[in-house]
Amino acid sequence: MKLYGTTTSPFVRRVRVVAAEVGVEVDRLDTATDAGQEALREVSPIRKVPVAVIDGRTIYDSRVIIDWLVTTRSWGGLAPPRDRWHEQNLVNAIDAALDSVIQLFYLRRDGVAIDGTPYADRQLARTDAIFAWLATQLAPDKRSFTGAFGLPELALITALDWMDFRKTYPTERAHGVEGVRAAWKDRPSLASTRPHT
Repeated sequence: MKLYGTTTSPFVRRVRVVAAEVGVEVDRLDTATDAGQEALREVSPIRKVPVAVIDGRTIYDSRVIIDWLVTTRSWGGLAPPRDRWHEQNLVNAIDAALDSVIQLFYLRRDGVAIDGTPYADRQLARTDAIFAWLATQLAPDKRSFTGAFGLPELALITALDWMDFRKTYPTERAHGVEGVRAAWKDRPSLASTRPHT
């Protein structure tokens, strides 16, 4: 699979982890460079990573790519959903928290003085509320939502790792769900894809 993206994107990382778990080799095209951005524009009208070219198809968005991988390659080392709709709600909530802090990250990076504004405060409060709710959804083991390593656990771990890497949200505020990340941090597919400088 040819995968367009960066090593730091939490969404690209999700695809890389799933590919490793289902045994699909990844040929990554780095979109952090000007040449990579040009290549991305040639294959995707939305200019957003990740994009995958696999089995003669060009697929946009991490969720759609992951769906393609598990549909065509099986679940490999990942736990298939027990309650698909509930697990999609969990991933939606995690993505909403991630989107809130990604917006703040890009505004800060572009030089907008966002900290302390009502908008920034709302985004952080939204993220806090999501993590508090997610903590109520954990299985009794407090290391998963489902009793295994599946897509909600993957989404949470990649979100928290990115937030720490980019220093966008103090993840100690998400203490109720930290057990999930701690439980799976040494899993090879996660350890080998962790963002670093």
